[in-house]
Amino acid sequence: MKTIVFGGTGFIGGHVVEQLHLNGHQVTAAVRDTSNTTFLESLGIHVVNVDFSDSTALRKVIEGHEVVYNCTADAKLHTKISLDAPVEIQLTRALVEAAASCGVSRFIQLSTIVIYDFQSNEPIDESYSSQPEYPIQSLGIEREKIIEEAGRKHGITTIILRPASTIGARDVSSFFARLFMAHANDQYPMIGNGAATVSLVDTRDIGRAMVWLGTYQKPEQDNGIYLLKGFDTTWNQLKTEIDCVAGKISKVIHLPETITDKQLIEYKLTPFAMKTFTVNRLWNDNKIRNLGFHTKYSLTNAVKSAVKDLMVRMATTY
Repeated sequence: MKTIVFGGTGFIGGHVVEQLHLNGHQVTAAVRDTSNTTFLESLGIHVVNVDFSDSTALRKVIEGHEVVYNCTADAKLHTKISLDAPVEIQLTRALVEAAASCGVSRFIQLSTIVIYDFQSNEPIDESYSSQPEYPIQSLGIEREKIIEEAGRKHGITTIILRPASTIGARDVSSFFARLFMAHANDQYPMIGNGAATVSLVDTRDIGRAMVWLGTYQKPEQDNGIYLLKGFDTTWNQLKTEIDCVAGKISKVIHLPETITDKQLIEYKLTPFAMKTFTVNRLWNDNKIRNLGFHTKYSLTNAVKSAVKDLMVRMATTY
């Protein structure tokens, strides 16, 4: 499979590139000239600098590839969200249009479970209709609409993966990296006894799923949207796993279920994050599993990989 990945220098995108490479596929990573390509180059990946604002340049770099992977992302929970965001909306539209014009067979989008609201404590599947409560949720939904509409308009096969929140190596700023730093500082946040349940996934399994989606036989009536999780856990169980790998039992900061704006700032939390700690965030990924993809890594595997990597890179001393 001849593939091109946009967003390959990011946390999850790097794992997508790595898994494509490990599975023997031909990979090109299209990057901005300001991107850090050290990891990609260590794999021997073909890296091409591209002006993402130049539609002609995008078509030129995509030409000749069979599958386009879009792993780009810019919006964060703590940043101002525009529903015409340069990356999530404008770049995604430009990429899928360029892919269609170049005759690419598949366009695979890395999406997010952030699009789902907090109205259900039960496992959610792809048929769940989310009612956005936060701008970042509306943004993710709008991006998916752009991809689906392009697929219908141009006849290109579009696939969307919504992975659970992830734990893995080379993490810099995801939820787990922040939890780990709180753990290192004896300030692991916990609401109640940490019993809220959450679905998570090892980042290597996201990469593996993206590779699999590049070649699987997509059923005719399938809309090409898939959830993915690796395991279910609680915030308390996650702490226990981090304690074990880090060799230290962190102190806990017990937070009230109702928290002030001042406390949110003090503990570097967002209202979205607070809901994540209190509402069960469970995903039902039977759809992709029934088609033949199965995750490989457990909670323990994921935490070991991530914590050991973070300890080395951040030179954390316990």
